[in-house]
Amino acid sequence: MSDGFVRLYRRGWSPESARRRVESLAAAGLVLGHPDTGRITAISGEPETIGEQVELDRADLLAAMGSLGDKRFTFQYWLADDRDADVICTLGRVGPDVVVEDYDLDGLGGPVHRIGQDGVIRRLLAEFQATGAAAVGLVVDRWGPSLDTDLDDIVVGGPTPVTVWPELLVLRPEVAHRHPELSNPVPYGDFLAFDSDGILAI
Repeated sequence: MSDGFVRLYRRGWSPESARRRVESLAAAGLVLGHPDTGRITAISGEPETIGEQVELDRADLLAAMGSLGDKRFTFQYWLADDRDADVICTLGRVGPDVVVEDYDLDGLGGPVHRIGQDGVIRRLLAEFQATGAAAVGLVVDRWGPSLDTDLDDIVVGGPTPVTVWPELLVLRPEVAHRHPELSNPVPYGDFLAFDSDGILAI
């Protein structure tokens, strides 16, 4: 088990971009419906039912994703080729114009056996690249030590220093240059990547 995660940051979130993300991930084998039952489930964030699965149809889930308000919205993806492997995704706003897609790596492999994690990370790296000009930044933390760091603030250009490094931190160059504590960046499209674990080569 791990507390790892992948976070994609982007501008221009809309019902259409939500639909495109779901369709693109489905083509890569990360689907909304459980491989056996087809059930589509959100995860309740309400105090009286927090953490419980809430069954939705596809249209309602896409509507909830596309009309994201101030509250976070959490739901499940499933690996089409592994009926027991799910990836919980939480959508939330970071300021008025940036949305973060937070994908949980819990249960997808430990420090030695990384195959499950790598498969999901590889798909999400492709999604980041496909986001194009709307992309803002990317974080991959395999085991979760940076959970207590305000990564949202760092990625959007805030003053929070990077005191705990995730394995991969992809920033716009103007943001990266504000962090002299980071070193050895490599170009990654229009971004600079700080990759301490060879994740870009997965």
